[in-house]
Amino acid sequence: MKIGVIGYGNMGSMIVNNILKLNLLLEDEELIVSNRHLNKFESLIEEYPDENLNITSDNTEIAKSCEKILISVETPQFKEVMDEIAPCLNENTHIIYTCAGLNFNHIKSFYDGKLSLVIPTLASTVTSNNAISSLSRRKGVTLVKHNSKVELQERLFVEDLFNEFSYVKKIDNPIYFNEEEDNLHPTDNELEISTILTSCAPAFLAIMIEKLAQTSSELAKVSKDEAEDMILKTIIGTALLKEDQALSNEEIINKVATKKGITQEGVDLLDKKLNKIDRELVKCLLNRFDEVKEDMNKTYLNK
Repeated sequence: MKIGVIGYGNMGSMIVNNILKLNLLLEDEELIVSNRHLNKFESLIEEYPDENLNITSDNTEIAKSCEKILISVETPQFKEVMDEIAPCLNENTHIIYTCAGLNFNHIKSFYDGKLSLVIPTLASTVTSNNAISSLSRRKGVTLVKHNSKVELQERLFVEDLFNEFSYVKKIDNPIYFNEEEDNLHPTDNELEISTILTSCAPAFLAIMIEKLAQTSSELAKVSKDEAEDMILKTIIGTALLKEDQALSNEEIINKVATKKGITQEGVDLLDKKLNKIDRELVKCLLNRFDEVKEDMNKTYLNK
């Protein structure tokens, strides 16, 4: 079986490298990856010279030879790619795409086949192939939803693949299985909220680390790199502590903060400020999701 990946940007390259690093291809499986600029594959070919890997700049080569095609391009480019490969597709083709903001109803206007939306996160990047088990190498959360034409085995293929290096969350809300009703429930934001918490979150965490490290280095004789290293190790340690001991957030706070102590003063301040900031952040992002959906409606549905 041949598996095709169109697009070798941040997400496409993460997925391809994870598949190769973790040896997820079976003996009879072959991976074909396409990108406009072949020079982007230089390090990939260097690292995996003996793998069942082919590269190309021709998307139709993938469409002609692969039933499972993962498209990882910028959302505005998706229709352009689909128009290019459409003559080569058949009823068995399963399109798996990573374009946020593009729902099944938009795509149905020009492609009425099997569709799976996958929203991965950069946090799922595998840095070592020496992991003891799939549990120890799984990082981040991948969101997955399928349209009604995707059969059980095809659903399991997608979910099992991403489950090897991330935790898969299936969007099971019934409205997401009905393409015709995809725009009729504006108050149901399961996919959007989940995207904010998984795919967007690494950037939000990174800027919080950046700002705290920068402020700390400005107020003390600590370099920004040292401050960032301490923060990062503390975040990792706290996450492991929470997971290993099944501690609630409140329990961790109570173990660290003493009444009228220094930590409690900071907790009280953050409690007041973050509630407002977090609400503003989520509302801002949901508004942006609505804007993107409106743009997609105009582009694909002429609404």
